[in-house]
Amino acid sequence: MKLPHIKVEVEYREEDTGAPGKMSPALIAGFGLHWAWVYLFMFNGQFVLFPETGFLQTMLSTVSGIVHAAALLAYAVFLKQARLVFGTPQRIRNNRVVAAVLMATAVALCLLGNFAGSVPAAIACFVLAGVTSGVGSAALLMSFGVSFSVCDLPTIALCAALSVPVGALVFAAAIVVGAVVPLAAGAICFALPFLELACLNRCSADLVDKLEFSYLTMPVRTASFAGHIGVPSVVLGLLLGVLRTCALIDPISNPFLAEGGSTSVFSSAVFAASLLTCGALVLAMLTLRKTRNFAFRMLVPIIAVLLALLCSPWGSDSFFHCFALFASYFMLEVCLWTMYSDIAQTYRVSAFTTFGFGHGLLSTGSLAGFLMLQPGGLLEGVAFNDLGLVIVGLVTLTLGVAVLPNAAEIRSTLIRGRRCPAVFEDINDLVGDAPLRVHRGMVEESKAAAERAAAEARDGEGAGAGAGDECASESSRSADVPASDGETASSDHEHEAAPASFEGASATSEAPTAEQQAQQLGRFKRKCAAVADTFLLSRKETEVLFLLAKGRNSAAIQESLYISAGTANTHMRHIYRKLDVHSQHELIELVESMEAE
Repeated sequence: MKLPHIKVEVEYREEDTGAPGKMSPALIAGFGLHWAWVYLFMFNGQFVLFPETGFLQTMLSTVSGIVHAAALLAYAVFLKQARLVFGTPQRIRNNRVVAAVLMATAVALCLLGNFAGSVPAAIACFVLAGVTSGVGSAALLMSFGVSFSVCDLPTIALCAALSVPVGALVFAAAIVVGAVVPLAAGAICFALPFLELACLNRCSADLVDKLEFSYLTMPVRTASFAGHIGVPSVVLGLLLGVLRTCALIDPISNPFLAEGGSTSVFSSAVFAASLLTCGALVLAMLTLRKTRNFAFRMLVPIIAVLLALLCSPWGSDSFFHCFALFASYFMLEVCLWTMYSDIAQTYRVSAFTTFGFGHGLLSTGSLAGFLMLQPGGLLEGVAFNDLGLVIVGLVTLTLGVAVLPNAAEIRSTLIRGRRCPAVFEDINDLVGDAPLRVHRGMVEESKAAAERAAAEARDGEGAGAGAGDECASESSRSADVPASDGETASSDHEHEAAPASFEGASATSEAPTAEQQAQQLGRFKRKCAAVADTFLLSRKETEVLFLLAKGRNSAAIQESLYISAGTANTHMRHIYRKLDVHSQHELIELVESMEAE
């Protein structure tokens, strides 16, 4: 008898570092505040902020969800145009301010619509609020995606895990306050986008703005990539929509909070669920981080157990019911966010592409699940039937996890050996403010040295002239060697020049021009980018490669990239292994020998 052959394959990720980098408290706080605002406004506005709106809250959630998903997908589909909109640090900051204002305006519009004298006016206010909240929340969510995508995997997991209790605590506190003073809850919801904006600007300055290659991404085969990441996002999004309705809406829409002491029970269940999620993700990071989709491996079985227990006698307890639903929702959300961040960081896929398709289709599935549970929907009875909820939850969870992309599938979508179309298209890009900036301090210093050499040559005689030539040559060479370890640029937004000699700069009193330095810097960066593409380095490894090729040591790399000593050394070890070199000198020779476009 011939037995069936079963092959079990476990992907082992040797390249992942086990030591987290320097975590950004601003990233943790800001991301938690973002989810608190989403839970309060987009999901629960009817019962927390606008108790008189009735059916208008469903319309608000629908319009906001549609616009939110469409905005995220637009980032991925119109990648080149999105890069232009966010082309410079100043544009990025301005767009974040606009997004925060849109989110706060949405709260004000809903408060206005709640007190409108006519139904048409109220509908207009809520529709406009749905549009502004969808666009604003998508823009800030994408900014958080960019910040997460430049972090190491352990840092991603820890920041995502710690942000869950922050968001749950703010959400639960607003629920308690809103039960007593509804306008106070409205004020909290109005202020959250601006607090989130301050945190986002701070973490971006720490994690993104000082990086040399934050703009450098790997192009992908769009349809294939969207399919691999989109199918599980839609399937698991359906489950998120069902859990969202049952966990975040029904307990509040029912007279749950009106009962004596129920407010504290509800808040305690929410916060306890967030602590379980945080602990489970941290444990998964510590024990399973070297396996692909490690968060799912640890948290999905816990979700399945929690859902199954809803049919047990414990399911009739109000605290456990809310706890199980919230924990399942938090865990699934944080698993997906970690997966998107991991893909963007490991394979250097644009955060706009990864989070645009991933979270955009996730939001689409979530909205579909929410609408299915509305009166007349396909799953209308699931919200009030624990057995039906468990069946739907386990089936969608199984299907979603089964179609998660593996490493080989993601690699098959990458277009190797070609720059992302938005990068290096015009040599003029190398001289402006972004993406490649010239070290103005070095240029000025070189010019001053050349002027001194020329003056010395004019005033002196033969020996003096020879000294002047030597000084001029030394000045030219000073632009060739890398700056000393720990040296910083003249401002936060100016980057250091490449260590290679500047072509076209003569060994005389004439200093290299800013354009010549920019061109050489561009060639050096393209060489580093070619190495990163050839050997498929991650985002952080690409940054470390650039600094190693400039002659930097471990201490300087730690300071420049905001990472710990263990993380820096681990990245260096991984780079040497991937490039098959054994010293920094061999690495520099490899970079210099690489042909750049």
